[in-house]
Amino acid sequence: MPELPEVETVRSGLAPRLRGRTIVAVRFLRPYVAGCTPEEFADAVTDRQVVDLVRRGKYLILRLGPRGSLPPVEVVVHLMMAGRLSYLPPGAGPPADAVEAKHTHAAFTLDDGSELRWADLRHFGRMRLVPADRPELYPSGLARLGPEPLEPDFTPDYLASVLLSRKASIKQVLLDQRALAGVGNIYADECLHRAGLHPLRRACSLQPHEVASLHEALRVTLQAAIAHRGTTSHTYVDGEGRPGSFQHRLRVYGREAQACLRPGCRGVIARLVHGGRSSHFCPECQPARTSVRLEAEAMVK
Repeated sequence: MPELPEVETVRSGLAPRLRGRTIVAVRFLRPYVAGCTPEEFADAVTDRQVVDLVRRGKYLILRLGPRGSLPPVEVVVHLMMAGRLSYLPPGAGPPADAVEAKHTHAAFTLDDGSELRWADLRHFGRMRLVPADRPELYPSGLARLGPEPLEPDFTPDYLASVLLSRKASIKQVLLDQRALAGVGNIYADECLHRAGLHPLRRACSLQPHEVASLHEALRVTLQAAIAHRGTTSHTYVDGEGRPGSFQHRLRVYGREAQACLRPGCRGVIARLVHGGRSSHFCPECQPARTSVRLEAEAMVK
């Protein structure tokens, strides 16, 4: 599933191309949209100007201006496992990419002849129309998101307040979108390795210096992933069809049985399954306490 860096990469690439453009038509190639019929959706967004494309956690929000006496609306998109938003310039013709050619759900035609296309290989993605002044109608997952890890209000003190009140594992807390927005399996593993923390450690067991290390690891890892346009491990591409490159800089995720990349470490990356999720870690760099070690040894695959 695209995580914060991938969704932010899509947003930053598409936003300058969309701002100020007017939607002149919407075609649904697959009759799906949440909360209304495709016809109602198309009627509501046509002849509206794109004000901005913003991101919240793993969600993208297309903000559309008023139309006559009608107030502004927002299109909320969640890419889920394999969704894509892509831009086709004027005169580009049909998409050459096989996923977009076969699995496009909707196409927004803009006033300059360009298109914004929503495709989804697995058909799990979500698109919902919401009045701009009715945020209570946002999908529940969006409405309950915690702070963004890269925003100023995500401080070490905030992270400590979240972790130290939870008996769940650190990995589970990092994946809880109500605690912090946008982190998924890839970056949780990467941040925990950078901070030297075992994924099964109880969150409430962390010491102040460990919380500070994790806070720094979250910021450094996510910023680096954004700088390299995200991680392409399966089908992810940005808004112009380009894959990310952060997969070449992953320390642990997807590197089971390979040597740890931390200088001086002779550990080998292991994988365990906990709570239905795989966790990749280095037993040498991320040592476990006795109770955690016994549990981890029982789950290592």
